[in-house]
Amino acid sequence: MDIRVGVHTMTLVRRIVLTLVAALVVLVGAATAEAANPVVAAAKRTADARSSVFDMQMNVEAGGQKVAVIATGAMRGQDSAKLTMRTTGPGANTAIDMRMLREAGRLVMYMRSPTFGTALPKGKTWMRVDLDLAAAKLGLDVSELLQTSRTLGPLEHGIVSTTRVGTAAVAGKATTRYKVVIDTKRAAKAVPAFANQLRTIERAGVRLPRLTENVWIGADGRITRVGLSFPLVQQGVPVRSSMTMTFRAYDVPVSVSAPPRAQVFDFS
Repeated sequence: MDIRVGVHTMTLVRRIVLTLVAALVVLVGAATAEAANPVVAAAKRTADARSSVFDMQMNVEAGGQKVAVIATGAMRGQDSAKLTMRTTGPGANTAIDMRMLREAGRLVMYMRSPTFGTALPKGKTWMRVDLDLAAAKLGLDVSELLQTSRTLGPLEHGIVSTTRVGTAAVAGKATTRYKVVIDTKRAAKAVPAFANQLRTIERAGVRLPRLTENVWIGADGRITRVGLSFPLVQQGVPVRSSMTMTFRAYDVPVSVSAPPRAQVFDFS
């Protein structure tokens, strides 16, 4: 593999891992508080879904440059997902197909993109990355964080406030919108495992202060849309980022499988 492409790919993998972990940190925090909290109740009902189909938008601004991501995807359970995304911005105009699943107990991701081009061996169109291994190199444990996210309760002290904003139609459904403010430091004091992950993220150059999340809950009691605000600081550079996920359906057939082995290059 061309060294320059290899470095670019490792940077991409690093960013994917950090983005995944940052998103999990926010989603975990949003799914906690006292049982009477409507957002917590919706998070629990949503977590019980066998599958989901969603659209996602993400915007990142750093150093005067902006990158936008538009994606469609589906999840089966908590560990299997597939995503088709397109990024636009300086040096980032490309499409990427991603599949995440567990193999022999390990969390892995398959990626396919025109940007890989001739960097992959002849006949290979997919790149396989062991997410557990990639995260471990950063001192992170993605599987542990996923497990923590399922429990919902450990970060109950992370939520500073929950405010009912109003009603709105989202994806053709009537919803009620709530605004949630999350203090990751406060949550870390209550859950040692979460505190360890947060410290590791900070050692990687990413600081997560208080976070703001908007949650739209449908009449079925499940989350229809979630909007996350990420005021990050990475390597001393302020980064403004946001992500919105709109869930179009729950409990529908979703299949996530690895690409044919002959088409895969193992990058782990």
